[in-house]
Amino acid sequence: MSTPLTGTPPLGTPLTETSVLQDPSPSMDFPSRSWPGDEAKIRCRSQLTECDRSHIDQLAYKWGTAPESYDIVISEGSFLETPGRDAVLSVLPNGRYWHMPGGILAPDELKPAIVSWLKEIAERQKRTVAVYSVGDEEVSLFREAGYEVNKFGEEPYLPLGDLTWKGKDYEWIRRQTNYCRRQGLEVSESLDPDSHREMGDELVEILNEDLRRRTYARPLKLLVGDFDPHALHRRRLFVARSQETGRLEGFLACSPMKNGTAWSFETFRKRSDSPRGTMAFLFREVVDQLQAEGVQEVSLCLVPGKGVNRETAPEAHWLVRSSLDLWYTRLNFLFNTRGQNYFKSRFRPQFRNRYVCVTPKSTCVSILSFLNTVGAFTPHLGNIARNLWHHCDRHVPD
Repeated sequence: MSTPLTGTPPLGTPLTETSVLQDPSPSMDFPSRSWPGDEAKIRCRSQLTECDRSHIDQLAYKWGTAPESYDIVISEGSFLETPGRDAVLSVLPNGRYWHMPGGILAPDELKPAIVSWLKEIAERQKRTVAVYSVGDEEVSLFREAGYEVNKFGEEPYLPLGDLTWKGKDYEWIRRQTNYCRRQGLEVSESLDPDSHREMGDELVEILNEDLRRRTYARPLKLLVGDFDPHALHRRRLFVARSQETGRLEGFLACSPMKNGTAWSFETFRKRSDSPRGTMAFLFREVVDQLQAEGVQEVSLCLVPGKGVNRETAPEAHWLVRSSLDLWYTRLNFLFNTRGQNYFKSRFRPQFRNRYVCVTPKSTCVSILSFLNTVGAFTPHLGNIARNLWHHCDRHVPD
């Protein structure tokens, strides 16, 4: 059963009953921890018991600070745990290359020791370790440990405290919202597993229909998590439905961050013939509900390659910077990165830097490993030609 948005919090634990992370910056006053790097092993998530998955779910919910942090619970791949099981990292292995999206899921006081442990793993096991979506508050730990630090892109986010949608800056959002309301669209949250099962086939149909027109038939790993309407865990599912026909026109799946004080708008899809502005309407309605619940922030998720040439550091590798800049500025017909940035910028977000920290260093082979891991080498060739034609005929603002 779905409940229409009314501006009141949904059923479940109130935000005020959850503990809040008090200080996002790592403390240098931490207990001495060291673990042998040569004994560290990753495990496949498909082998998790319910108890194991519940433990990882708790760590991701409480300590996740990146939009992709909760993907460790909902997506395929592997994971790496500290011996004491008080920290975990998502791992997508590719030969001797370990790609770790979503950052370190651990209390702040453990992060310096974990950064050193990962470096020792790379040295002892002859691996290249890359940690993605590292924030400004943590990047100094990697820099001091001798990692190569590259800007990965920028994350748009909305502080919800005083957001009102008033003024000229939000005129487009209001126009899309009003149009969708006149078309009879209604946004509701699906709150129970029975509702997820009832809508499951239709949600998958919308997902596949949306991807059918895109360069890639599946979302790119490392950047977007899997979507399974039957295994949402702590994710929240919102749908836009036509009141006249009852048909679902689009959906938005949100992942928790920062102990539930923030949510990322990670998976959002719509039908090809849905009313104009469906996604903008869906975003606004969900933002309004989260704001009413006391949520502090909404992440619109990473824009890879954005701003990589504006801020460089001595530790950055020119090849990584050039590759990400090419991804953002020249390959929009493949990845639609600038198109995503243009849509998200309509909400007038603030932006924060996100980094990828690598040890021992990036190489041509490690960059190819990244592209292979995300799935960049398996595009739909017919869609490439069509998207390239549209790309040449249209300028997307930065």
